[in-house]
Amino acid sequence: MAHTFAVEESALGRIVVPAVLHEGFALFYTTLDFHGRLDDAIGRQIAGVIRDHFAIEATLATCTQVHGVAMRKVPRSASWRESDTCDALWSDEKSVALGIKVADCLPVSIIDPARGLIANIHSGWRGAAHGITGLTLNAIPQSGERAYAYLGPSIRVCCFEVGKEVAAQFDARYVDRSHAKPHVDLVTMTVDDLRNRGFAPARIFDSGLCTRCDGSLFHSFRRDGKGGGRNLAIVAQ
Repeated sequence: MAHTFAVEESALGRIVVPAVLHEGFALFYTTLDFHGRLDDAIGRQIAGVIRDHFAIEATLATCTQVHGVAMRKVPRSASWRESDTCDALWSDEKSVALGIKVADCLPVSIIDPARGLIANIHSGWRGAAHGITGLTLNAIPQSGERAYAYLGPSIRVCCFEVGKEVAAQFDARYVDRSHAKPHVDLVTMTVDDLRNRGFAPARIFDSGLCTRCDGSLFHSFRRDGKGGGRNLAIVAQ
């Protein structure tokens, strides 16, 4: 599992990009330089960043996220579109970009060059407790042994303090009880799930970035409250 991600400048301000990325695909995360609110004009702006940084023409699709486990297949579209009430998107068509909105939750992005498939998963604690990453992988025709998984900036176990009722929904392996209140490790849990579904450790890339710790780079709901912005995880082909 690798942690090499770089900060680059874009029309959206600073973005975070993985150092290892298969040709023909794009993946990046926005920062607090960008508010994260979407409309048609922003969709076109994001398409411009994908074109300028990755030489890919793609139209953005996002979803109205509800902290559930529903997923939608995204067809190619002429303009930005938002799917209703789901927390995971996937597509096997070219010229499609999938966007997930996060402000501490874990974005899990899948790239499968062998099948020409991409997926983007919004994994908060509710979705993770119900196995959203595994359910998504079970539902899409990806090939784990040849696919890549990327875990973006999110709140990490260092800062993810929860109540006992939340901690009780997770396997004890992923709960750190050395603090006054339990902390949950969604990243390690997700990595284990990916490995159990055939992803090679060398094809799992974790940004290692904590949204709450780094107040100079990312929005964080835990740190900033409801008035804060959103980070976007964008994957495209």
